[in-house]
This record gives sequence, structure tokens and C-alpha cells, in this order.
Amino acid sequence: MLNAALNTLMGMGTVFIILILISLLIGCFKFIPQIQEKFSKKNKQPAAVPAAAPVVAAPVEEEEETSDEELIAVIAAAIAASEGSTSTDGFVVRSIRRRSGSWKNA
Repeated sequence: MLNAALNTLMGMGTVFIILILISLLIGCFKFIPQIQEKFSKKNKQPAAVPAAAPVVAAPVEEEEETSDEELIAVIAAAIAASEGSTSTDGFVVRSIRRRSGSWKNA
């Protein structure tokens, strides 16, 4: 009986120690961007810019618009997943309208 109690205690102690270590590791994740920023500043050294260098504006990135077919595919997959089905053979998406109100009425 004593052996079983010691085994249980050792197992539970090991689990809690590992959980504490994982918790500390996750807590350190907030420092990763700061460390990364310090290393990137060390690697980037400012290049000498000539006095008469023209200023060039960076191009503005445009958001990629999704097509209606992609939207229909995503909505059909969501409906199939909510019904517990793996295929969209049982229904057809004929129209998509924005609905005002909450999702509870859908």
C-alpha cells in the first residue's frame, strides 16, 4: 500500500512540476518580440545615404478581395460542419444576404 501511495505521489508531483515549467515557458513568450527586435537592430546597420538622394515612397499594399465563389465555398463548408456532414452534397447555397441582428435568430 505504501508503494502505491509513493507511486501516486511521484506521478502527481511530476505532472505538477511539468505544468509549472510549461507555465513559466509560456510566460516568457512576451519577451520574445523584444529580444527579436534587439537582434534585428544589431544586424541592420544604417547605410550611408547620399545628400541628394530622392525620397521614394513605399507602395501601398492593397487588401486582397475574396471572390464570391470562395465566400460561397467557405459558407457551404461552415454549414456542412455545423450539420455534422463532411460534404456539401445535401444542400445548395443560392443566395447570400447580410442579416441584421444576432446569430441566435439565424
